[in-house]
Amino acid sequence: MMRHMGKHKARNKGTIYWKNLGLVLLITCIPIAFIGVIIYYVGTDRIETEVNKAHQNQLNSSVQQMNDYLTNLEHSVVRLAFDRNMDETLTHLDFVQEFQTTNEIMKSLSLITGSNSLISSVCLYLPHANKIIGDDGFQSVRTEEDRNLLNSLLDKERTIYWNYSLRKINMPDSANKAIVIKLPGGQVYGTYGIAIIYLDQNKLDSMVQKLVSGEGVSFLFNENGDYLTTLPRRDEGQGQRLEDALKSRILVDEANENMFKFDWHDKNYNVTYGRINKLGGKWTFVSATPISQIVAPVTSLSKLIVWISMLGLTLGLLLSWFASNKIYDPVYRLKSLFENTWAHKSTEKDEITYIEHQWKLQLQVQEDLSSQIKQSIPVLRESFLLQFLQGNLYSHTESELIQKLRQLDWDAEHKKFAMMVAQLHGISKLEGKFSEHDAQLITFAASNIVTELCSEKFNMFHVINFQDLSLGVFLVLDETGSHSELESTLNKLAHDYIAAVNNVLRLKVTIVTSKISDSIEQMPIIMEQTRKALRFRDLHTSNQMLDMNQLTLKNTGQHHYPSEREREIVHAVSMGLEDEAVRLIRQFMLELQSSYNAELMVHQGMMKLLGAIHDAMIKQDVNLLDMYGGVHLYEQLMQLTEPEQIVDWFQYNLIRPFVKTLSIAYDANLKEMIDELLVKMEKDILLDVSLEMYADQLQISPSKLSKAFKQFNGINFIDAVVRLRIEKCKELLVTTDMKINEIADQLHYQPSYLIRMFKKNEGITPRQYREKHT
Repeated sequence: MMRHMGKHKARNKGTIYWKNLGLVLLITCIPIAFIGVIIYYVGTDRIETEVNKAHQNQLNSSVQQMNDYLTNLEHSVVRLAFDRNMDETLTHLDFVQEFQTTNEIMKSLSLITGSNSLISSVCLYLPHANKIIGDDGFQSVRTEEDRNLLNSLLDKERTIYWNYSLRKINMPDSANKAIVIKLPGGQVYGTYGIAIIYLDQNKLDSMVQKLVSGEGVSFLFNENGDYLTTLPRRDEGQGQRLEDALKSRILVDEANENMFKFDWHDKNYNVTYGRINKLGGKWTFVSATPISQIVAPVTSLSKLIVWISMLGLTLGLLLSWFASNKIYDPVYRLKSLFENTWAHKSTEKDEITYIEHQWKLQLQVQEDLSSQIKQSIPVLRESFLLQFLQGNLYSHTESELIQKLRQLDWDAEHKKFAMMVAQLHGISKLEGKFSEHDAQLITFAASNIVTELCSEKFNMFHVINFQDLSLGVFLVLDETGSHSELESTLNKLAHDYIAAVNNVLRLKVTIVTSKISDSIEQMPIIMEQTRKALRFRDLHTSNQMLDMNQLTLKNTGQHHYPSEREREIVHAVSMGLEDEAVRLIRQFMLELQSSYNAELMVHQGMMKLLGAIHDAMIKQDVNLLDMYGGVHLYEQLMQLTEPEQIVDWFQYNLIRPFVKTLSIAYDANLKEMIDELLVKMEKDILLDVSLEMYADQLQISPSKLSKAFKQFNGINFIDAVVRLRIEKCKELLVTTDMKINEIADQLHYQPSYLIRMFKKNEGITPRQYREKHT
C-alpha cells in the first residue's frame, strides 16, 4: 500500500516539487561523488604500490630462504669431505668385526642426512672393500654395472661436483640429483672412496613452488639449461611451455636484469629471477606471477571503494527524495489519500475542489455501508442465537453475551428471558393431506405462524426451527411487568398459537413454557429442559399446554406393564408370524396408553419391548448387523413420537426384515428339494404329472409344495408344467414330422388348447413355427 502510494504521489507532483528535488540532489550528491573519485584514484595507486612492494619482498624472502638451504647443504658437504674419521683406514676396516667404528660412520652419515631437509640420503663407497655404507646400513656392490657406475665417479677430475641424473644402487630406473665428494677431501688423485649425497626431489620442488601461488610458475635450471625441478606434464598439441619461453629469455638476457614483464597467451606476468653459485654449480631460479593475481587485492579494494561511493550516492539520493517529500508533503497529503482510495488519477487542478468532491463521495459510501450492515444484523443475530442456545458458546459470561447482543442491535440488559417449545402431532391422521416427507414444510409453516404472533407482542424474540415437527421460541421479556403478568402473556401466546395451528394446519399441538429467568447465561440449559418436558404430554389429550413452573406427572392409578403381552409378541416374532406380532404390538401400545398418560412412560415401555425382541433375535443366531445395515435401532425409535408411527416402525423396520431372513434360513433344505423336482419334471414331461403326485413322492403336503415352488421359482407349478410342455412341443415340431394332434396327445393336451397356449407364449402358431425353423 505504501509503495503504491509513493508511486502515485510521485506521478502527481508539480514543477515546484521537481525543482526542490533537483536542488537537494545537487547539494547532497556532488560532495559525495567528488570525495569518492578522489578516494578511488589516490587510494588505488597507493594501494597498488604497496601491494607490489609487499609481493617483491615476499619473493626476496623466499629466495633468501632457498639460498640458506643451499648454503647449509654446502657446509654439510665440506664437513663430510674433511671429516677426520673418513681416512685411509677405512680401506682395511672389517665392517662386521669392528662394528663400533661402522656404527659411528653410519651415525655421522645420519646426522648429515638430518641436518638439511633437501638431503634424501647419504652413502659412502669404498672400492677396495666393494662396500657401500649408508645411513640405513651397509651392503655389497653385487652387479658389475653398479660397480662400473661407482668407479666412473672416481674418474672425474673434480673432488666435489654435481651429478643431475645419478641412479641409486640396485635401482636401475632411478635418476637423482646428487653431490659426489672424493675422499679424502682436497685431493684429486689417491682417493680411497667417494661420498654421495642424494637430494630429495619432492622437497626441492616444494621449496621452489612456495615462491609463487595461484596461477604463477617457479622453477630451477642449471648452467646447461637442464631443469632441476619437476615441471607439470604437458598435453600434446599444447605448444611451448611458459617455463621454456622464460628460460630462453633469461639465457639470452645480456643486461642481466633480475626483473622484467613478460606477455604469454594474453596474460602479463611479472618475472623475477636470480642466480646461485654453490658447490661448483650455477643455478638460476625463476618466478613468474600474473600481474592480475598480484593486483587482485587492489582490484577488490578498488571495487569496494566504488561500491562504497555508489552506496553513499544512493543514500544521498534517498535522503534527498525523503527531504523533498517532507517539504512538499502537506500540500498534497489529502489529495494523494483520495487518489489511492479511488485508484484513479485526479484531473482537477484545484486541489480543494477535488478534496471536497471526494469527501462527499466518502460520506455516500459510508451511508451505503451502514445500510448494508443494518440489513445483515438480523441474519448475524439469528446465527449467534442459534449457536448460543445450542450450547456452543458456554465459555461466554453474562456480560459478554449482553454486549454481543447489543452489537447485534438487541438491548438485553436488565431483561428477563423465557423459552417456549411446541410439538405438532397428528400428521398421520390427516388422510393423505400431508405425508411423512412434508415434516420440514409443515414445521416451516408453523414457524411462520409463531413469528407473526410474537411480532405483535414482543420486540425481541428468536424462532428456532428444529425441522422435526417441533420448534422453539426464545423470548426477551420487559422487566417492568410483574412475574404473574409475564406468565399470563406467555400463556396467552401459547393459546393463540394452538388455535392458529388447529385452524390453519389442522394439526394438534403440545406447548411447554419454561420458567422465567433473570440470567441469559442459563437459557441453553432451560431450552434443553423445556424440550425434554415435551415427553410428559398426555397421549389421551389432543392439544396440551405444559408449564415448567407447575409440571407434575398425574397419577392415574396403578401402573401396569403388559409383561404377558410382551412374551406373546416375542413368541410371534420368533415363529416368524409378522401379522400376529403386529396385532399384538397394537394391543401392547393400547395397554401402555391406558396405564400411563405421559408420552415418556409409553415410549420407555416401547423401548423395553424393543430390547426383549432384540434378545429373541440374537438367540436365533441371525446376523443383526447385516440384516439392519448397522442402523442404531434404539436411536431411530427415540425419534418417533406418534403411536401409529411407532407401530409401523416395529412392523416395517424391525419385524419384517427379521421374518424374511428367518424364512430363508428355514427353507434351505426345501430349496434343494425344489431344484431336484425341476430336474425330475423335465424327464417326466410326457407323463400325466400333477402336483399331488410329486407331493406324495416327496412326502410333504401339496399346499406346502405349491407355496415353496412359487417362492423359489417365481411361478406356480401349473405354469412351470405348461412352459416345459411348450418347449417339448417346439422340439417335436422341428425334429419330427408328427402332426399337431399327435403332439397334443403325447403332451396330454387338447389340440385347440395346445395351439392357444403355444401362440400365447411364442406369438405364432405351431405350424408357423415349424415352417419358420424347417
